[in-house]
Amino acid sequence: MHPRSDFDVLGGAAGVTQLVERFIDRVAADPIIGFFFEGVDLARVKVHESALAIQHLGGPAAYAGRPLGAVHRPRGIGAGHFRRRHAILRTVLRDEGVDPAIIDRWVAHEQRLEPAIVAGPDCAPGGGSAADGS
Repeated sequence: MHPRSDFDVLGGAAGVTQLVERFIDRVAADPIIGFFFEGVDLARVKVHESALAIQHLGGPAAYAGRPLGAVHRPRGIGAGHFRRRHAILRTVLRDEGVDPAIIDRWVAHEQRLEPAIVAGPDCAPGGGSAADGS
């Protein structure tokens, strides 16, 4: 018997999709980064986000949307916005009772996408990144 993937532990496609839907609803309603979702088809976002999550969690879905950089970089997403997204993801997953180790792996995967997503400056004083101490 092989170890169960995070995808399996979370209830397969239905379980992951439900988590992603709650996450996207929370992000879209967020007072700090929700403006990025104004006028956006949230149902479509949920489909693509679910496919990405299912894939990186060990499931069978394959993301079939446009390249992440082409979709996100023109929107001027800064590093602070991107970190806010991670904080919301952690909160939603924790509130839904997801194992902390799975949360850490999920967020780590999301963090690796930063070069493709982030185009704008950080919102830290001085315009530097909190990660580089500026």
